Formats: sequence, C-alpha cells, structure tokens
Amino acid sequence: MGSQAWTVFILGLAAFAIAFCLTPLMRGFAVRKKILSDPAKIKFYLTPRPLLGHVVLLTAFFVSLAVAFGLGVFKDEFYYSVAGLERISLGLFFTSLFLTISSIYADVRNDASDLEWVYIIVGALMLYFFGIRFIILKIPFIGILNLKYWGLPLLALWVLLVVSIVELLDFFEGLAGAVIAIVSLIFVGLHLAAGKNELYAIVYFALLFGAAAGILLWQFLGRRIIYGKSGNKVVGFIFAAGTVIAHRKEDTGQFLLFPIAILLFIIVVVNFLFLEQQLRPISAKCRMNNQRQNEKV
Repeated sequence: MGSQAWTVFILGLAAFAIAFCLTPLMRGFAVRKKILSDPAKIKFYLTPRPLLGHVVLLTAFFVSLAVAFGLGVFKDEFYYSVAGLERISLGLFFTSLFLTISSIYADVRNDASDLEWVYIIVGALMLYFFGIRFIILKIPFIGILNLKYWGLPLLALWVLLVVSIVELLDFFEGLAGAVIAIVSLIFVGLHLAAGKNELYAIVYFALLFGAAAGILLWQFLGRRIIYGKSGNKVVGFIFAAGTVIAHRKEDTGQFLLFPIAILLFIIVVVNFLFLEQQLRPISAKCRMNNQRQNEKV
C-alpha cells in the first residue's frame, strides 16, 4: 500500500506540474488569438476571460496517463487486464479529443446553439463501444439487475447529468475546477481505503485532481483561464467517464452518486437562476458605461 500510494502521489504531482506549466502558455495563446469568453453571455464577470482551460487539463491528464502505462503501473490491476485498460484509455482519449476539437470550434465561432450536447451524446455512445459502460445495477433491498442494453441510455443519462453540473458550476469562476479537484481527491481516498488493487481508478482520479489543481492555482495567482461554455463539457465528460470505469460504481456510483448528483443539479440551477437575475442589471449597467467610454474616446 505504501509504494502504491507513492506512485499515485508522483503521478498526480506530474499532472499538476504539466498543468501548472502549460496554463500560462495556453492563456497567452488564447489572448493573442482572441479566444475569449463573452461577459454579455456569462454575466458573472464583466471582462473577457481566456478560454482553453480544458485543453490544458486534457493534455496534463493524458500525458501523465501515458507515462503511467509506460512505467507499467497497471500490470497488477485487479479488475481489468492491461489490454482492456489500453482499450478503455484509447477510447477515452479519442472521445475526449473529439469533444475538445468540437468545443474549440464552437468557442471560436462563438456558437450560441446547443449542438455540443449532441456531441456529448455521441461521446457517450463512443464510451459504450469502448467498454466504458454500466453493466449491472444494484438496487438496495431488491438485488442486482442485469442492465443489458439498458446500460446505454443509463450511461448517456449519467454523462449528461454530470456534464450539466460542471457546466453550471463553471459560470462561477474557478468553481468547476475546484469541485472536480476535491471530488477526485475524495475518490482517490475511497479507493485507497477499500484495500483493493484497483490501480487504474486510483491513478485516474489522482491525475484528474492534479491537472485541475494545477489550473486552479493560477486562478488564485490572478492569471485566470476558464474552461468555457463548451470546454467545461469536456471536463465533466472526463470525470463522468472515470466514475463509470471505477469498479465502485456498482455501489457508490449508482446508489449514492445518482441522487447526490440530481440534488446538486437542482441546487446549482436554482442558484444560477437567482444570481443571473441579480447580476443582469449590474452587468447591463457596466456594459452601458463601457460603451459610453468607448464613444468618448
């Protein structure tokens, strides 16, 4: 357990270092190319913010995961074969890359449509094809239900629910990254405490924690970068996929996470609608003042 914990710590630290070093470079690129958020649509801050935070997270996560495979970290994995993990990882990479490219395209075009939700559903179908799926459902006091083909709509529903929560949280600057980092760290602790050799899930969430924390630190240093209305879907998607890959999904993932996620979704939506209503006149007034200053100049 000690050597395993050290391996997880070093890999998480590597993801943190990559994200921390890459964030200012990606931020500068976004500023130069004017890949910026539109405060008129976000309403929770008044000046544009550089996007592409999800590109940093994606890079840090998958580079560190590739290093883990190269070091043979998963050779003693209990629940999956190495070949199975390679298939899962490649499927997740190609799916995340597809969503990242489509999200960048949507952000560059400043696309107001919700076409990216179609991409999320397509991404869920891709996950299912690569073996990332719900197979059984444990119902308390009833027993185990073999989902068969019902696992596909359940997977799509779960991914859409988690992605929706992350998207709403990202309107509050830095909150999405903070929540992803905290919950990922909790998942690491849960799997380590279980005492089972589920290395992939442990490393998965350790890397996600490190990547999110590396980006989040720049928020506190004033060099802000956000995931954006499309990019946050990629972040939520990677987290959702991890909860499905983890073997503990049979217990915590379905018995606890589903109702908690639904409750969080309701709370976030209510708070979003309230704050949006309160901040709308403030942001409108500030935009009018900025427009008057520009006219004077």
